[in-house]
Amino acid sequence: MKSQPNGVHFLFVPTVLDLFYRFMPPTIAAAEVHNINTDQSSLLAFKDHITYDANNFLAKNWSVKTPTCDWFGVTCASSHLRVTSLNLSYMGLVGTIPPHLGNLSFLMELDLSNNSFHGFSSW
Repeated sequence: MKSQPNGVHFLFVPTVLDLFYRFMPPTIAAAEVHNINTDQSSLLAFKDHITYDANNFLAKNWSVKTPTCDWFGVTCASSHLRVTSLNLSYMGLVGTIPPHLGNLSFLMELDLSNNSFHGFSSW
């Protein structure tokens, strides 16, 4: 009688592991790609609302040709490669802040001090 519970347990474990390996890794990988693309799109929308960039930092560096986590003023978490900090203080930027920045769901620090952001943004 002891062999029957072990047999049932043995059949259940491979089924759970099989489901995990078949369905979880692609989902996780797809979510990571989608998330950094979301962060990149949000930051590019922010860049589009900048009407004056005194030193052309954003114009020169914020491009789809450069990985988002390497952009000037952007810091990403090494564990999940999501934008966690945006520090563009003292850049002499002029423009509006679009609602797209709200899509940076892992953002913990935002420093836009000593710039000139004004008014409302339409998207």
